[in-house]
Amino acid sequence: MNANWQAFAATPEQILQKYPQPLQALADRQIPALVLRNAYNPEHCTGLMQRFSERGYFNQQTVGVESQLNGGPYLDLGTSLGRVGADPAVFFAHAERTHALFSHLFDGFDDPVRTMYEALAELAPDNKVLTAHEPNDRLYGPAIFRIYHGDEGHRPHFDSVARRSKSEYAVADFAHQFAGVLCLQSAEPDGEPFIYDCYADDEVNAVIRSGEFDDYVQAQKIAHAQVLLEPGDLYFFYTENIHTVPPVVRTSPRVVLAFFFAMSADRDEIFVWS
Repeated sequence: MNANWQAFAATPEQILQKYPQPLQALADRQIPALVLRNAYNPEHCTGLMQRFSERGYFNQQTVGVESQLNGGPYLDLGTSLGRVGADPAVFFAHAERTHALFSHLFDGFDDPVRTMYEALAELAPDNKVLTAHEPNDRLYGPAIFRIYHGDEGHRPHFDSVARRSKSEYAVADFAHQFAGVLCLQSAEPDGEPFIYDCYADDEVNAVIRSGEFDDYVQAQKIAHAQVLLEPGDLYFFYTENIHTVPPVVRTSPRVVLAFFFAMSADRDEIFVWS
């Protein structure tokens, strides 16, 4: 196991000095994650969490959206391609409502979605970072809040629109898929995410389905890193690596703002969606 396979926390300038092509470094599995500490004002995290609580966004009756992807249930505030993308008409209508909500949801605070897009653009100065869209210009959701209660999390999995399905969505046309995650309210230390130096193939997928992934990691001496976060911290990682969010007992909800993004070496655009 490579004990040096650890997340790299630094400023965008320091990251570019060490990894001139930082996203490609993630795709090549040189590092598990890039972390920007205090990318978003922690005090604004607290203020947004109070707003969300007052509006009832922490309970299913108000939000009305609960996902069951990759493990235990959690609440979504935003549009999920994985959850509603089976019907494009439903998906794009939902995305329109998310854009409308996000246009005023952060009034009085720094816009955390803009913060994430701008940070990604700093790490990819030769690319255009855009909210994903179809050739007819219909926009995807820009990002999504995930709210984890109790012992909810994600079992080991990978994310790739291109590899998981024969998708006709434009985001499936890119070579590599990643994610950005901004911590708004953190979990206990053992409830923060793990990323594994492990690309999903038929063997690995079979091990995951059998529930024996932890044993497989030990037997194969697979390197893995836990990304420890505080409110305001932002990290990027390659979602085609196996990753988990442990289902630990939480004293308060774990809340993150997340998006997927995709890139190819022969394209100028980076498409971002939720």
